Amino acid sequence: MRARKLFLISFCLLIPTAGRIQAQTPALVSDSNRTVSATRGGTAQSFQIASTILKETRRIAIVLPPSFAQSAAERRYPVMVVTDGDFLLAPVAAVSDELTRNGQIPEMVIVAIENFGRTAEVSSDDKRVYDLSPPGLSVSGSDLNQGGERFLDFIEKELLPAVDRQFRTAAPRVMVGLSNGAILATYAAATRQTYSAVVSLDAPTHLGDNWLAKKLIARTATTSPPVRYASLEARFGWSDVNWKLLTAGAPASWKLYREKLQLEGHESMQMLGAYLGLRQVFADYSRFSAPAYPTTSILPYYQKVGASLGAPVVPPQRVLRTVVEDLLMEGRGAAAREAYKTLVSGFGAPSDSAKLLSEIAEVERRPPPTETVEGLLATPFPKPEEARAFIGEWVGDVWMNPDEPRQGGQTLRIKIVDGKVMGETIHHLPDGRELVQRWEYFQITPEGMTWGMMNGMRPMGVLLFEGKLKGDTISGTERFGGISFRQPDGSLPPPLYFSFKRVK
Repeated sequence: MRARKLFLISFCLLIPTAGRIQAQTPALVSDSNRTVSATRGGTAQSFQIASTILKETRRIAIVLPPSFAQSAAERRYPVMVVTDGDFLLAPVAAVSDELTRNGQIPEMVIVAIENFGRTAEVSSDDKRVYDLSPPGLSVSGSDLNQGGERFLDFIEKELLPAVDRQFRTAAPRVMVGLSNGAILATYAAATRQTYSAVVSLDAPTHLGDNWLAKKLIARTATTSPPVRYASLEARFGWSDVNWKLLTAGAPASWKLYREKLQLEGHESMQMLGAYLGLRQVFADYSRFSAPAYPTTSILPYYQKVGASLGAPVVPPQRVLRTVVEDLLMEGRGAAAREAYKTLVSGFGAPSDSAKLLSEIAEVERRPPPTETVEGLLATPFPKPEEARAFIGEWVGDVWMNPDEPRQGGQTLRIKIVDGKVMGETIHHLPDGRELVQRWEYFQITPEGMTWGMMNGMRPMGVLLFEGKLKGDTISGTERFGGISFRQPDGSLPPPLYFSFKRVK
């Protein structure tokens, strides 16, 4: 499958540190005559590598992530291998930049392999098909003895070791390919253990009596490491029958995704396809998938993501920053310092590092917190006999300004379900709809009762309603539980008041 070039290439040069190059395997040598524009993804450094396996010199373009120059020397980055690098690099680098900035995929070093080159065995016109077709499959009328296996050996045994030495990279590895490149990427997913994730863009898996699809389906019966595979399709792709066989046979640890793109063609789908594919293979890494609370669960969550990918990953920068700030509000200075170290190691010191360090030191001097978010959330609800006097419905309001009108805009409902006490707050909206919030904390106190739920936004504390019972009315104030939250000027937030009357 041939794909027409869709992006122009411009020329200039950035030279990496030369002292890291070793001689035991081929090294990347900077090409002083050219670099490649990666559009929004940055400027790609251009290199050549003399391959013993391929018996030729190949052009390689590398795009470094934004944090590369600021991060600690010990930080190592995942690698994204992009075939058809002379035209696929630009859209892949652009979407990678967008997804990285949004905290949806990890920062990666992009390694794009260009198609140029010829050998004594293969003419330049057939070189792309030869390199990107596995032996045993005929593509565009080729014979069954193509060089895809050898090309994968070149990537794994020569190119990736060279990149690792010069650019602080390591596992996990990702491969992205379009058309014939997607054939090779799918073949790699089926037969190699190098790649934790593969994004296949419009792969013609039907060729050779579904030869390629059968290869990946066969891997589901093995005990090899789990596969993350996304197939984005416009003209080609998987048949419904084969995809059903793949998903039915895949172990639970595999992550498979398939989408047919509407209003896209074979030569237009690479940007949208790459965006969706990368987003899906790293869906569990995304900050939108990570737990919002309790704060102490977030970094352990990313350790599990790394274990699933087969190598550690640095959490998104936005997540790390939020963790530091939330741990400070929770009074956990030592934990905040450790999260700050991870932030600095992964992305460099933030512009307000002096202020953050001062806040960390101040919190570290305080006694450990006696009330925590996870402690509040883990508190058992009262038993039915303990809460019997409060079972029913209470109607009232919550307000800040004493002059606000109170018209019974909320209902508290406490009931017993399957032998357990549960509570919820129903907000009566002006249009007649009801918004229901399930309680996550409920305790009977000597004065009345306290109930609450997590705040729906930062600060991530428990909204605690501490009420005193007088007759058939319970009233009191609301506060943040498990955190010490102050407004930007250092003052405490104004109190909220509530009053509810039992109606049944």
